[in-house]
Amino acid sequence: MGSRTIGWKRRVVADEPPPALEASQTCEPSSPAPEPERRRPKATRIEPGCEVDGILSLEGPLLIEGEFRGEIRCQDAVTVLQSGTVEASIEARTVTIEGAVVGNVTATREIVIARRGKLHGDVVTPSLAIERGAFFQGSTRMYRPEQEARRQTAGDAEPVTAADLEAPVASIPSH
Repeated sequence: MGSRTIGWKRRVVADEPPPALEASQTCEPSSPAPEPERRRPKATRIEPGCEVDGILSLEGPLLIEGEFRGEIRCQDAVTVLQSGTVEASIEARTVTIEGAVVGNVTATREIVIARRGKLHGDVVTPSLAIERGAFFQGSTRMYRPEQEARRQTAGDAEPVTAADLEAPVASIPSH
């Protein structure tokens, strides 16, 4: 018996050929084939041992396990894995840092610095999560996404006011 992996389930398929169709059976489909569902694009990867310099602009997710220097503009998620190092400014939807980043990071949804992650640079995002054990040196500018969208539609001439940046302040206990 052979097996074929389909998604998360494993289905066992017999080695015999399928039974022959009888005269009363037809091969016509009962309904048109469904359209294939839209899948997320595969991630672009910078593998360990790979060094890249330049400006990287992409639509799909990016995984960095090697070294990158320059500038990253991504419409999806950027993940710097534990073996990855980045010396670049990063603009993305979400940024997760498990390795080391030196440069300013802007995310329209969220920035996460994992427990072994290191970030030397300024951050602009509506949501910032820093896990215990992570290292962060820089300044933070957090905003409410709806106010940022309103500001951009009104034009970039309007300065950001203290009310725009107003958010609850949480105290972080020191251990």
